[in-house]
Amino acid sequence: MPPVYHLDPYEECFFDPGGVYCDINFALVSDEPSALLNMIQQYSSENVIHYNHSNLDYGICITKKYKNRTEPMIDRKMTLERWLNHTFWKNYKLKTRVKDPLYCGASADEIPIDGPDIFVAVMSSIIITLNLLGSLLDFFGANCKFAKGLVSCFSLRQNWNRLVATPDQTNLPTLKNLKPINGIKVICMVFVISIHSFLPVTNYMSNTQYFESFFNNYFYYIIFNGTIIMQTFFIISGCLFVIKYCLDVEEKTANIMTALKFIFFRWLRLTLPYAFLLGFTSTWMRHLGSGPLWQRFIGNEVKDCRRNWWMHLLYVNNYFTGSECMGQTWYLAADMQLYCVSICVFVFFKSVKSRKIILTSLFLIGCLFRMWNTYYHNLDPILTMTPEQSRYLFQRDKNFIHLYVPGHTNLPACVIGLTLGYIAYTYQNHDIEKFKKYRQALWLIPLVLVGIIYTGLIFIIFRDAVSMYYMKIFFSAASVTLFDTFVAILILGCIFKIEDIYTSFLEWNGWTISSKLTYSAYLVHIGLIRYVAGTKAALIHTSFIVMLMYVLGTVTLSFAGAFVFWLVVEAPLNQIFKALIHINRKARNKNEVV
Repeated sequence: MPPVYHLDPYEECFFDPGGVYCDINFALVSDEPSALLNMIQQYSSENVIHYNHSNLDYGICITKKYKNRTEPMIDRKMTLERWLNHTFWKNYKLKTRVKDPLYCGASADEIPIDGPDIFVAVMSSIIITLNLLGSLLDFFGANCKFAKGLVSCFSLRQNWNRLVATPDQTNLPTLKNLKPINGIKVICMVFVISIHSFLPVTNYMSNTQYFESFFNNYFYYIIFNGTIIMQTFFIISGCLFVIKYCLDVEEKTANIMTALKFIFFRWLRLTLPYAFLLGFTSTWMRHLGSGPLWQRFIGNEVKDCRRNWWMHLLYVNNYFTGSECMGQTWYLAADMQLYCVSICVFVFFKSVKSRKIILTSLFLIGCLFRMWNTYYHNLDPILTMTPEQSRYLFQRDKNFIHLYVPGHTNLPACVIGLTLGYIAYTYQNHDIEKFKKYRQALWLIPLVLVGIIYTGLIFIIFRDAVSMYYMKIFFSAASVTLFDTFVAILILGCIFKIEDIYTSFLEWNGWTISSKLTYSAYLVHIGLIRYVAGTKAALIHTSFIVMLMYVLGTVTLSFAGAFVFWLVVEAPLNQIFKALIHINRKARNKNEVV
């Protein structure tokens, strides 16, 4: 079969004046019956474990292929198709059909600096200047009242102290025992970044059969079906919301203004660093490099961010498909939507009985939504990272669009998280010694979670069985419900210290420090991955060691970038946010949950 990927030498294309390099996608076709094309299409029909070998991505130096230099190159698409038809007919007796859009660039192409670029540059300069000023005043002007004002929020030394500080001891057992959540957050974030880091490795590779062979090795299904781990963040978010709400508001009179205030503060806390990175991605990201795949991985994202930025600031981008702008932020949108649901439940339903009824109803509605979407769109119950979907980081996958990212399909995880938080807060002063006899059962929960992930194998091995259709509908709700329930039980066991092994490991102070960087790491890691993919100028020969190096490198660079971003942007803006809502430092240290 023709190779799925091909790249002409990129820099050599511009040795001659007027060089033009095009990144194209095209389909294999034939005007007459072709045994080879039939075989390719049959092989590609196994789309769960194979690439689509009739849909090829090539990078071509069009000026080197265009032989007739005496005639002007009027239609690049026609020129490319003519050369491809000649080559593929000669080698395979097949023809091609080039698809839109073409990503073509010349050596003389320069991206002009425009108004948004200047605005983001000015804002970045102001933040950097404030960091320098705040750090100098903090170091040299200890007795200066001005230094103790808002400028001190930008002191690198003070922000470093905030990063390495652990929460003060408190008389509330729940707050003291929430430390294991930090370890769970960091471990899950490392896993998420590791999965995403496969993008540069599985795109434009010379040995596509190597990646396809992974699906004959059941060990790798913990990675390919591991996307369900994002449910853990919804559980943690719901749990922490309930505890903070009960600490701050439960004994007071809550009304619609309370709900609006909570939502606004949540929006402001998330949006300040988010908007800064969104602005940078929309402007200066496009100036930072070049390559044969630059337009595909960076140019498209910049264009979509410029067009769809408002969706992100309103946290509705998970309901708009087709945009490549900061694709990882679907979670932030879904989490914000579920946060709004959570605050409405606890503000407008004050009795325990009414909350039980509404939470049970929301849980069942969420399960029904998942089952209906699976039935209506004929989806798989678990989002699997297939070879073909790795090309687009799930952006065109029906499971991703209709089952994975909408807020309403993640309602079960939210409800389980709210229930977990309510139990943790309510029973914080109860005697739980009688439950310690179940510590051995808690040790088995990680194995149970792995088993739930591996159950997705059933729908791959027996994907052609008719009976699997109805099993998919049921399992789309059952899988996340079981996974979320066991994760919640594990967290609850650690909070109440029912066992010591997991709890001691997850309470390590290093998790507490690195957990503060998880939000920044989540924001910056896809930009790093796209940059690596966009600057790649040659096909990569993938191996286990290469994949491991990409994973370790991406995780390390993501947290290193998050460290800088947290010190310079997130922490200062967060301190300003706290100052704006008039939370004094003493109260903040006492009530801070994580």
